[in-house]
Amino acid sequence: MRHLAPPRTPAALQLCCSLLLAAAAAVLALAPTARAADALGRLTLPVTSGKTTDNPAFPKVSTDGACPAENAQQVSLVLAKPAGGTGTLGKTAVGAPFDQGPFSADIPAGKSLESLLRSWIPTGSLDGTYDIRLMCRDAGNVGGKYFPAKIQVTGDSWAVQEAAATTTALTATPAATAPAGAAITLKAAVTPPAAAGKVVFLDGTTELGRADAASGAAGLSTKAPAPGAHTFTAKFLPADSAAYAESVSAAVPYTVTEAGSSPSPDPSDTGSPTPGTPADLDVTDADGKALEVNPTLTAGQQVLITARGYTRSAKVKVTLADSEAVLPDATANAEGTVSAYAFTVPAKIEDGSYTLTLAEPGTGGHSVEFLFAIGDAPGPDPGPSDSADTDDGGTTDGADGGNGGNGGTTTGGSGGGDTATGPLAATGTSALALGATALALCGLGTAFVMHTRRKGLLRF
Repeated sequence: MRHLAPPRTPAALQLCCSLLLAAAAAVLALAPTARAADALGRLTLPVTSGKTTDNPAFPKVSTDGACPAENAQQVSLVLAKPAGGTGTLGKTAVGAPFDQGPFSADIPAGKSLESLLRSWIPTGSLDGTYDIRLMCRDAGNVGGKYFPAKIQVTGDSWAVQEAAATTTALTATPAATAPAGAAITLKAAVTPPAAAGKVVFLDGTTELGRADAASGAAGLSTKAPAPGAHTFTAKFLPADSAAYAESVSAAVPYTVTEAGSSPSPDPSDTGSPTPGTPADLDVTDADGKALEVNPTLTAGQQVLITARGYTRSAKVKVTLADSEAVLPDATANAEGTVSAYAFTVPAKIEDGSYTLTLAEPGTGGHSVEFLFAIGDAPGPDPGPSDSADTDDGGTTDGADGGNGGNGGTTTGGSGGGDTATGPLAATGTSALALGATALALCGLGTAFVMHTRRKGLLRF
């Protein structure tokens, strides 16, 4: 009597499962980190209202800039999906290349707002605020740069949502004048405080530097330029140009005197005299390496601060704005200098812009400010339909199939979906998280094989 070998199909299937897990781990480990597409400027919709059933919904669009030369062969008008990804409203290559701007484009019929929204929200109200983006693409439909706008949907109608106005105010310390090479602190106040973005500090048309606007404040520490008359301004650049408008401060006249000279006294300064040496600031890391202007520091990092311009042997109080940290006082030497003051960034500190002040007590007492940043400035809070952190390479509903050119993967519905190969949407996944996931999957595959072998289910 012949004895048949035990069936090995289950074992083979189990082996395949473990290999697939290992392969998935390798893919995750090698996958690049997703990144968000960059907004280039602002999109203008000449037709400012209409019906959600209109097709094309936006027959003509205009930008305030140009597409990157490498992604200027076609443009796609897309609607950002509340849960992530986009759907195409229409696209065109007529008028390409779009690398000269500003430019306008006629968008042919594609999909209506209602058809796209209903593919994502099958029932119920469609009311809400939505992002419209004009994506810059190359001939292969690759590219993630875009021009944004916002619309408000109410019932079966839509209307353009205008960007909220902002204001920017600029102050300079010391005020009005300083010797060439002396430390100057420029501070910008942006309203409303919720407007996130960058502030560009300018001397005439020359950029002095940039800083993140966090909670309505941004600052820059720099050196007084060449002797002569100067004009400082601050320009606010919103992170979400569809939500907030740009603004520029009033010009601040500033006189720079020859190095080594004393600036004219402030009429309101009736305090103790300060030495003739111009106020100045030098900051190094713990190893003595000079730090750049407005450096980005980390919690627990130590820096060494040298500040000049105090009264001989003065006690100098050190405070960190927006922090409960209690810092030790400093003492100026015989030359009126606080030398190599060791400042350690508090262990518990949130991301944002900070100002460390070394101030001599008393009315009109001299002070020096050190501006630095922790992490990244916070971006705008995403609304119920604000998906500014996604690009045209995200997932789209299958109902968007057949239109071609946008989105990566289709889910549900019928049709082929979009096929763009633009950058992935920002998911917040870090390389560390991917590595941990890969290790976990590898471990799971190994454990699976060992378990099945012990049970006698896997034979070779």
